[in-house]
Amino acid sequence: MFRVVSQLRPGALFFVNTDDPVIALTIDDGPQLETTEAILTLLERHRVKATFFVLSDALPSHKAILQDLVASGHELGHHMTADESSLRLSPEDFEAKFLQAHQSLSYYDNNIIWFRPGMGLYNNHMINVTKNQGYQLVLGSLFPYDTHITSLSFAEWFVLNNLDPGDILVLHDGPKSRGERTIQLLDRLLPKIKQKGYRVLTLTELKAYDKGYVATPKDHGIGLGNNTLGIYPAR
Repeated sequence: MFRVVSQLRPGALFFVNTDDPVIALTIDDGPQLETTEAILTLLERHRVKATFFVLSDALPSHKAILQDLVASGHELGHHMTADESSLRLSPEDFEAKFLQAHQSLSYYDNNIIWFRPGMGLYNNHMINVTKNQGYQLVLGSLFPYDTHITSLSFAEWFVLNNLDPGDILVLHDGPKSRGERTIQLLDRLLPKIKQKGYRVLTLTELKAYDKGYVATPKDHGIGLGNNTLGIYPAR
């Protein structure tokens, strides 16, 4: 399914084309005082690095967590200013908030290349704005509906039974116990993913496995009308 979508509507990255047993772990909607630090501790224990798509409005009160995240070798991604639908913003508001978040994130890392729109919906205008700023719009191919279904058993079953090389796994930090569930889920999932022979990487690490991909010193603009496209269906 994602191969067809990526051909019909190029511009968004859903997965990486590889036969190697590697996937990327991405976590949206941080930082959160109660859970982000615990997620970092858990990932360190499992020796896994991830890409965190953070909300820039939360950064000023979580500077230490963000600095710890970057210093630990994890990767930052751009997820706008707040947890809201990017698609519902006017083109002017989208661009203004995108640039506002970009400026805030630059304090922590000047080389962020990944952007994920709020609520996982995008259009051509978003692709053009983000590409012009040196970003690649990325969605995902493995989403256990953790924003809607609270069952850890379902999420574990879904991920393990839909796992494919090159997948981009989408989980959530944030309010409504999402961060707590992600901590519990990852503690159950990561050993079983590794037992299947997979390595769990950041997005940039995963992208290096893409067939035909050639890395550059500063890997911006990976280059992959106004119709709307959504995110995260099961492959």
